[in-house]
Amino acid sequence: MSAALPAGFRKLTTAERREAIRARHPDITDAALGADPDMLELADVMVESAVGYFALPIGIATGFRVDGADYDVPLATEEPSVVAAASYGASVVRRGGGFTTEPGELVTTGQLFVEHAGTAAAERVREAEGRLRAQAHRLVERMEHRGGGWRGMDVAWLPATGLLRVQIHVDARDAMGANVVNSIAEALRPPVEELTGGRVVMAILSNASDRRVTAARFSVKTGTLARAGVAGPEAARRIVLANEIAREDPTRAVTHNKGIMNGITALALATGNDTRALEAAVHSYAARDGSYRALTSYRVADDRLHGSVELPLPLGTVGGATGVHPTSAAALAMLGAPDASTLARVAAGVGLAQNFAALFALVTEGIQQGHMGLHAERIAWMAGARDDERRLVVQAMRDRGRYGVDIASEELARVRSAQPGNGSS
Repeated sequence: MSAALPAGFRKLTTAERREAIRARHPDITDAALGADPDMLELADVMVESAVGYFALPIGIATGFRVDGADYDVPLATEEPSVVAAASYGASVVRRGGGFTTEPGELVTTGQLFVEHAGTAAAERVREAEGRLRAQAHRLVERMEHRGGGWRGMDVAWLPATGLLRVQIHVDARDAMGANVVNSIAEALRPPVEELTGGRVVMAILSNASDRRVTAARFSVKTGTLARAGVAGPEAARRIVLANEIAREDPTRAVTHNKGIMNGITALALATGNDTRALEAAVHSYAARDGSYRALTSYRVADDRLHGSVELPLPLGTVGGATGVHPTSAAALAMLGAPDASTLARVAAGVGLAQNFAALFALVTEGIQQGHMGLHAERIAWMAGARDDERRLVVQAMRDRGRYGVDIASEELARVRSAQPGNGSS
């Protein structure tokens, strides 16, 4: 086991920290940790004790039509099937007119939890909303100029702990709003304590994001869904049934919703958004009635398959990493510099496309054939195939219908033995 890192590791320069890592792990190269000096400096700005940066592939999911506008969507992901599935789902939906959406509010909620509050504390806080809003004014003034700002307050007793919960709601416009809402919650601590006669235990935002719920819908003719020997109307019936299973069985719903988030999280990551807050909000929403369920709905009516998704999407286009990371800036530029509401609407369409494509494959030819076909590129690379060799090895594995590093190595040997100058006839 390697020796511990030196005391005061976080106080070293980035170069010194990298050297300390390499001294203990000689097999780690500069390339593995990232070698671009500008990105290394940015990493040091963004996180403590930075030693490098991690690059994920960015693929473009093409052909999305959302509310009549066309988008090619950048997705940051390590999973090869995500971009392909999103693009395929978008192409089928596009033939039916594309996605229509209903955006949620751009509201982030802050919470103060008060212990030892007096019996009349809740009413006193409610009556003092104007005073509390005035106290927060300096922190929301710039948002108000952009159409955002204070959006209300609610107060409730928590029966199990006996604490008083004070929630303030803020429209942060194109920012996700975490920093400003935390600042407002902290600023309201003294007046809330004065009003309640208690002590604020915590003042912090909530990632629940229930007021940021965005919906997306599509409709396609069932006759266009024939696939793998399955007639279109039958494929549509099976998609509806597969979704009903995920609404009834939480163990299936987990995988079902993960598939929705494959595309949404990849878009959030590409645009520099907080993927942990996003995932927490979405999965909490999926269990809002006490049972974890699918976030999508499907039905067949008038010879058409209708699909929809509804979920909270706390995304921003300013602030956080979106303001400093060049890749997130590039991703937003590819999307046409959207505001936060537009980004959420596109994200909802991406999640629904991803889910539709997955269900369509599952109930027709099955998921694994296409999945392994896409993994073939990675397998060939692991076997040592590069450039033209890789393409030939991938095609050979697809022709055989067998995948694995051993199969790829075998095919790579055949490719190389057939090259001129290797002694073959």
